[in-house]
Amino acid sequence: MPWNDKNENGGGPDGPPKANGGPWGSGGGNGGSPWNRPGGNPGGGKGGPDLEEQMRKMQERFSRRGRGGGGGGGGRGPSFGPGGFALMGVVALVAWLATGIVVVDEGERAAVFRFGAYETNFTPGFHVHLPAPIETHEILQSETQQEAIIGLNSDESLMLTGDENIVDVQFRIFWFYDGDHPENFILNIDNGEPLVKAAAESVMREVVGKSALNAVLTDGRVEIQNLVRIELQRLLNDYGAGVQVENVEIQDARAPAPVRDAFIDVINAGQDAERAVQEAIRFRNDIVPRSRGEAQRILQDAQAYRDQVIADATGQADRFLRILSEYLKAPQVTRERMYLETMERVLGGADKLILDSDSGAVPYLPLERTRQGN
Repeated sequence: MPWNDKNENGGGPDGPPKANGGPWGSGGGNGGSPWNRPGGNPGGGKGGPDLEEQMRKMQERFSRRGRGGGGGGGGRGPSFGPGGFALMGVVALVAWLATGIVVVDEGERAAVFRFGAYETNFTPGFHVHLPAPIETHEILQSETQQEAIIGLNSDESLMLTGDENIVDVQFRIFWFYDGDHPENFILNIDNGEPLVKAAAESVMREVVGKSALNAVLTDGRVEIQNLVRIELQRLLNDYGAGVQVENVEIQDARAPAPVRDAFIDVINAGQDAERAVQEAIRFRNDIVPRSRGEAQRILQDAQAYRDQVIADATGQADRFLRILSEYLKAPQVTRERMYLETMERVLGGADKLILDSDSGAVPYLPLERTRQGN
């Protein structure tokens, strides 16, 4: 072997003799290992460090290299030179400059602040501002509808009406961030979404406190919802909250559970009373016009009878006056004429048989003529 040309113990040409002729110079009489691990008996003989020891040293060497320290065993490990520090500086500079890059998606707005003071807004697209901490930004979903539910527990839902009744109200509000001024929501209010919810609850309590129980439970909900939306928007504008209220929806409004049955009875009684009133109004609307029509007909008949009687009396009076005038001129002729007219009226419709005894004929009474009236 090329390593055994000078002595039988396997010494190298330039180095010290190797124990037992092994090419790696391992100790022990049972042959050597290339990792200086004793061969044969693990516990016998004097040998170098084993594989675990080598691995441990290599780990320590790499860890010291990462910290810029020297190598083990008294030697110096590799360290970063000027080029390594320059590379680290470039990477840090690029990472710092990247904090000023903003990508705003559709439906979003970004508010930019310089040392905490509002600077400008970014619309959807790619934008660049000074890196942090000189300038920072915050993105809001300006076109995404936000929702808050009020009344999930009794502390929020129990309210007092204007007629001093307790009502359990659960409602929702739908709102958007102000896309034109997102900085208002960020700067002017603290803990924004809970504030919107608290403001909505406060306005609802105020409106319910001015409304009657029946309006809250039945036919007044639409008006209450519109009024709450208007008042809530006005309050948030006073705060400068940067919030646009879209809608307010009452999901449930009812009496509290301990008195719910009594309230239902009251509502049913009110509905029965309203139904009775409506039936009475319907009957009145039917009977009053008919009575008025009947009274008008009677009045018209009376007026017609009055006009007829007056006309008849007037005619009779005029006729009497004319007869009187003729009587004064020729009393005998007028009396005979009146007698004949009277007999004509009396006998005009009667069945009569006239027997003339002066004719010289035998009086004859036709019996069939007398039976016609029977």
